[in-house]
Amino acid sequence: MSRICHVALMTVFAALSASTALSAETAPDPGAPATPGAVTRERAVNADALLRLGDLYSNADNANRDPAKAFDYYRQAADAGSAAARLRVGEMRVLGEGTERDISAGLLAIEEVASAGDGAALASLGGLYSHADNRAIPLDLPRAYDYYRRAAAAGNETGILRSGEMLARGQGIARDSAAGLALVRSLADRGNIYALVSQGDLMSDADAGVPDMPAAEAAYAKAAALGHPDALLRLGDLFGSGRAGKPDYAKAFGYYEKAAEAGQQVGRLRVAELTFRGQGTRQDVEGGLASIKELADGGDAEALSFLGDVYSGATPAPVAKDSLAAFAYYQRAADAGNTRAALRVGEMTAHGLGTLRDVSGGRDMVRRLADAGNPLALISLGDLLREPQSGAVDADGAVAAYERAAGLSEPEALVRLGDFYSDGMTVAVDLPKALDYYSKAAGLGDVIGAVRAGAMLARGQGIAQDVAAGRAMVKAATESGEAEAHIVMGDLLSRGDGGPPDVQAAMRWYAEAAALGRTQGLIRLGDLYREGKLLQSNGKKAAGYYRQAAEAGDAYGLLILGSALSESLLRNAGKPADGVAALREAEATGLDDAATALADAMLYGMGTKRDAKAAVALLEQAAGTGNVAAARHLISYYRDGRRYGRTTFIKADAKRAEQLMTGVSPWLSRGDRLVEEMLFAAAANDTKGYQSIVARMHELSAEQRQSLVRMMRTTHPNGYIYLAQQQLKQAGYYNGPVNGVLSGSTTRAVGRFCAARSLPNACRFGPMSSQAGDVLSYAF
Repeated sequence: MSRICHVALMTVFAALSASTALSAETAPDPGAPATPGAVTRERAVNADALLRLGDLYSNADNANRDPAKAFDYYRQAADAGSAAARLRVGEMRVLGEGTERDISAGLLAIEEVASAGDGAALASLGGLYSHADNRAIPLDLPRAYDYYRRAAAAGNETGILRSGEMLARGQGIARDSAAGLALVRSLADRGNIYALVSQGDLMSDADAGVPDMPAAEAAYAKAAALGHPDALLRLGDLFGSGRAGKPDYAKAFGYYEKAAEAGQQVGRLRVAELTFRGQGTRQDVEGGLASIKELADGGDAEALSFLGDVYSGATPAPVAKDSLAAFAYYQRAADAGNTRAALRVGEMTAHGLGTLRDVSGGRDMVRRLADAGNPLALISLGDLLREPQSGAVDADGAVAAYERAAGLSEPEALVRLGDFYSDGMTVAVDLPKALDYYSKAAGLGDVIGAVRAGAMLARGQGIAQDVAAGRAMVKAATESGEAEAHIVMGDLLSRGDGGPPDVQAAMRWYAEAAALGRTQGLIRLGDLYREGKLLQSNGKKAAGYYRQAAEAGDAYGLLILGSALSESLLRNAGKPADGVAALREAEATGLDDAATALADAMLYGMGTKRDAKAAVALLEQAAGTGNVAAARHLISYYRDGRRYGRTTFIKADAKRAEQLMTGVSPWLSRGDRLVEEMLFAAAANDTKGYQSIVARMHELSAEQRQSLVRMMRTTHPNGYIYLAQQQLKQAGYYNGPVNGVLSGSTTRAVGRFCAARSLPNACRFGPMSSQAGDVLSYAF
């Protein structure tokens, strides 16, 4: 995500106040003859004093701050002839600070001062039009740049600084990184600490040209030495974010500690966050959380938002999810002015998480911020408009929101557009189009865009396969320290669909992802030891990795551990009953998928008493609370029936399955609904149904196709073989009839396919094994 370097609007105004407080009209020579319109010495002195009193009462650091008093003093000073006071009056009217909000009157006042070439007024207008502040006026970057440019021409340092930043990033003007940086450096070289920090920002931001991390560090360090309050924080961010290479959390922690010691509250928060996560210092979950809560209790908006992330599950943490607490924290953060938290309040309201569900109300909250030009809000709005969980799907509206955010130089929006055409949620998959958007995001320096484009290239999705080039793209992205790049790199080296496997290299990438805080890396390592496709199965090691993920706050670690133990898939790692206990623990965290695994354990008597009625009741209860995964699993019980050997646990009931499908359909994405329709077609167990599935497979995402194939292996084995035969024939591995009958030629074709993927061990137990099913699913 691009980082817009503008300071908060009121901070800009405060800086302007500091720079212009001394620019009040000076008294004329007492002996000079009076001229029409001349300001007397008494009025000039009074105007200056009134201006200073206004500054005093508007100062955020003043314990007796009183915006209403400040406005009154500014108004008196303006009446006495102070241009600086007229500027303050206009600003306060625009924002409704200390007076009734009147944007038109406020802008008119500022523009009158600016019309005389006043640099501070011009810079103020630039600040108003460059900030997506819904209390003020809509974002207009070209207009903002023009005002800043004119302020710079008048010698105003804020104008020089902001016009340089915008020019370097191409905001409101065609990008010219060198010219923009030169403007900023012209101030930095004179020791302007704000310009030094800006120089560091530009030199570490790919949106502003080729990054130069050593130079960025040097600029920040110089600003810190000169006393800039945020420079130490910037240094911590530089090393903690991965912009300077793979994150160095120990170095980041050291800078944050120094910032905290210098009185920076954000530094205290970062120290607490890293302590909570155990990054760069010894982990202390309780101590870190207590420190964060202390800051939150003091009204720190970022601390409140962080707690919202922890309790909502947005940030994996060894803390139980609590939607009510999460919503309350986000609401308090939003009330304190945190825009991201305000977005989360809108999203949770639309989803009914931690509060009553109000789709239109939640969307409206997000839309208000989006209409003001906030790119993150536009992305959030796009997400809400294409999620069936948050109301009627509006595909065109979602695309429009993403495209508007992309037009505001937000590469994450391009990634979202790539997802829109690749995940099958909203429209039929269009891989070339998705790849184009990912590539555009990558071209703007977005790491996730590069990762997804590289993975598609390595797998030949939407483009001719080039394993070496695709892997190289993803590997280059790992240099940023982005954990997802490490996960994808491991996948490309272990699944067989993105080139020959290299299990040892894959394990290193997964381990690095885990070290970067991505628990998915631990789960992937556990999978390698559980599945036995590339490594000799080792139940203890697999269970150990799953437990580590669970201890780090990832409930999926508990889910997979519980499922594997209950099914006796992890030798010497625990009993089936231990697995059921893990599943119940995962269910208690609010993980939807846990109910389906627990129901299966009850149905088949794995680690618990066999009880089909209890399994159905569990799914019905979960589905009634909005658990879509449970509802879909219940549909499969009645659509396909459940039996083992000669024992029937649940009889197939097509009518009941269709009734349930009608009820859950509005909550399903387009792709998931299509998968369910395909499974209904497979239930007919005839060639016509299988052919209808093949005809529409291209509309699904790779993940949806793989999920469909895995489900059909256990519920519709003949349909699974039919799909395998069709795909293997198309790929040149099978020459026999496509009829859904497991024949010797089919078995040999599956073996050849696995061997070509350098995964022969995966097929040693035959085409119907789960290992072979996984490998075959990657062919789709």
